Amino acid sequence: MANRTDGDPAVVTAPARRTGPGAGDPDADLRRLVAADLRRHPRVAYQGLFGDPDAAHQLATSLPPMPPFRQAYAGALSVVDWDHRLPSRALVLRIFAYYGADTLAAGQEAFDDRLEEIGRRDRFPEFDVPDFDHLAADEAYEVELGIGADVGRCRLTSAWRREIAIPDGASAVEITRGSAEFKRLSPLLPSRPTHLGGLEAVSWTPPCESQHAVWTLDVWYLLAFDGRIGTGRSFLVDPAAKAVVAVRDFSVRAG
Repeated sequence: MANRTDGDPAVVTAPARRTGPGAGDPDADLRRLVAADLRRHPRVAYQGLFGDPDAAHQLATSLPPMPPFRQAYAGALSVVDWDHRLPSRALVLRIFAYYGADTLAAGQEAFDDRLEEIGRRDRFPEFDVPDFDHLAADEAYEVELGIGADVGRCRLTSAWRREIAIPDGASAVEITRGSAEFKRLSPLLPSRPTHLGGLEAVSWTPPCESQHAVWTLDVWYLLAFDGRIGTGRSFLVDPAAKAVVAVRDFSVRAG
């Protein structure tokens, strides 16, 4: 389907049953919804970017897997957004996904309102206009895009990713504590200051960020903190498999 800046959102007509994080029908993957309905910011459309009739399909096939969290998608809004430059140098694909008809309708209304606001302010090309950031959604993603449609980093921007139920967090911590990957840190533990605390589940991580097949919980273990920057190990836990599937270093800045 050709790109557009208005119209109805893509809809999943047969929601998949889910039994846990990352489970479900592959047909409900967000890539299917991007291919069905890819919109463009008016300033992107003016420049003729992503205007080919096959652009939506080609972009969708370039994206990493994007399965839903714990509910099947009722629909999604996908828009290639402007970088506030003319000519544009880099763009962003914003994907707003919805679990139910009510939130989908609210998302469509918010999109239409933003589009009208852009239209009111889009008087002269040199004047800046709003983009489509911060629309309400059950899941929201940003994907870096090059002008030539090359896909860069994909990240979940929904604030709820850090809202972890106590049982989920406790289970992920215990899985990490019992893992061989965590036990390999034992030579470092005698010199580790006790005030750094213990293992902490900090965030849900989607497959597009982790390259793992299902949603995981990110568990942090701080190893050093100089008052400004903390460093440590991040353990990605697959709750269903009850296993650590990846380990990486992290750094975080205070404040």
